Amino acid sequence: MNALRGFWSGLSPRDQRVLALGAVVLLLIGAWLLVWEPLREARDSARVRAAASASDLAYLRAVVPQLRDSSAPAARDGRSLLALVDATARESGVGEALLRVEPVSAGQVRVYFEGAGFDALVDWLAALQSGQGVTVGDFNVSRAAGVGRVDARLVLERQGG
Repeated sequence: MNALRGFWSGLSPRDQRVLALGAVVLLLIGAWLLVWEPLREARDSARVRAAASASDLAYLRAVVPQLRDSSAPAARDGRSLLALVDATARESGVGEALLRVEPVSAGQVRVYFEGAGFDALVDWLAALQSGQGVTVGDFNVSRAAGVGRVDARLVLERQGG
């Protein structure tokens, strides 16, 4: 510290003013780059996100009435859940992997697959849910021999009974 004081006192008053002014300029530039600029960028980013969120909200508010109209329950066929699962599995291409379907309760069945194509199984479940109001209560899968093949055990239940 004494060396710094010695250096400072050894400078002429003009050099001291120039160095002091340079230090103030460096301090201002540092404050600009390290404080002001990040705050400005964060503010601009928040404005862009807020505008995007407002746009998304306006879109969702416009679409909600259409979604409410289209969410009317699909016409269900009169078959029991057991018969429905068996028939639709065979129609959708996962029937060859279907081992058994057993009733659990009035509105539930347990279904076992061995070596089913995972994509076909998921497509079948999506069709059951959207077309027949059947939901998956339990879904356990494990990898089977072959690419994209799974062994699956699931519990399906029909909404409303």
